[in-house]
Amino acid sequence: MRTIGILGAGQLAQMTCLAGRELGFVMHVYANHLLEPAALVADRVCVGSLRDLGRLREFAQTASVVTYDTELLPIESVRWIGQYTEVAPDPQVLFVAQNRERERLFLAGQGIETPRVAFIQSERQLAEAVSRVGFPAVLKTQEQGYDGKGQALVGRVEDMADAWRALGSVPCVLEEWLESPLEMSVIVARGANGDMRSYPVIDNEHRHHILHRSTAPSTLPDDVQRKAVAITERIAGALSLTGLLTVEMFYASDGRLLVNELAPRPHNSGHHTQLSAATSQFEQLVRAVSGLPLGDTRHRPAAMLNLLGDLFLNTDDQSYRRYGFAYPDHVAGNVFFYGKSEARPGRKMGHLIAVADTAARATEMAYEWYGKFEDARR
Repeated sequence: MRTIGILGAGQLAQMTCLAGRELGFVMHVYANHLLEPAALVADRVCVGSLRDLGRLREFAQTASVVTYDTELLPIESVRWIGQYTEVAPDPQVLFVAQNRERERLFLAGQGIETPRVAFIQSERQLAEAVSRVGFPAVLKTQEQGYDGKGQALVGRVEDMADAWRALGSVPCVLEEWLESPLEMSVIVARGANGDMRSYPVIDNEHRHHILHRSTAPSTLPDDVQRKAVAITERIAGALSLTGLLTVEMFYASDGRLLVNELAPRPHNSGHHTQLSAATSQFEQLVRAVSGLPLGDTRHRPAAMLNLLGDLFLNTDDQSYRRYGFAYPDHVAGNVFFYGKSEARPGRKMGHLIAVADTAARATEMAYEWYGKFEDARR
């Protein structure tokens, strides 16, 4: 029986483990500690530092292939693992995706449009960046940014230096600010043989820079959706992807379709496929990296809402409020918790999925169930 390793043990790894076990694979995760979400369900767990080369070698030698659930990995460690077993997606894909400058330069080389951008290595380049991008603009660290972390909205030249210092005086990118763009994502799987399957376009809504709601199918014009899928598949081909890739995009008010970010892993916006599709994004990742045929990506209309830690904190002392209510049987299977032991504001504790005849009805159902969490906190 083949063993699939996952570098990282968060909720994406957890759901991938469950999907892999259903397909008959032994799932082995590399975790920081035994209480991480994936460590709770994996067949095997290796606990260690991401920079412990000895432990990483031991982990790699147990697996036929290793994948990962985050871009926030030391690239040297991923390449080290590649000496002992196959890594999918290839470490070079991760190298591109985990740095905003490399990502933007790669996309420009493919003729794919992104928001206007300037690269900043030092404080003396701030003024030049402003002249290229204009105001308002978003200053983002080149690495280690997610869910709104590592970025700042800047509206005046006078604020640029303070914003750059607040971000740690590290290499950054300055990007144009888009006023109320429509946000979307496309998830594509590609096997080592070049076979490729994309899921339909997903509409996304963020609150405080964290994904709140995803719905599919998209409400965007058909030609925009076709272009979004074509862009995603072009990127996957150019990267020689083996695995899963999510491409986040903006549809700007002036009609531009702009790529914002690449994530070579399962994505929060694709969670709805657990119930809406014959093949979930997690099963599809396992299929892609293991050499199994890719599954069907068609799905029923669906909506997904994230359940953040804010919903489970007592308002008086911010202590963790346990789930003190039960759903009826016909709803319980639509709610997914990750088993995290501590709730914090903005921390993803779980999600819920509604599937219906239309995306609008699925959204209504999802908010009806979501209301129970809000009511319990009041």
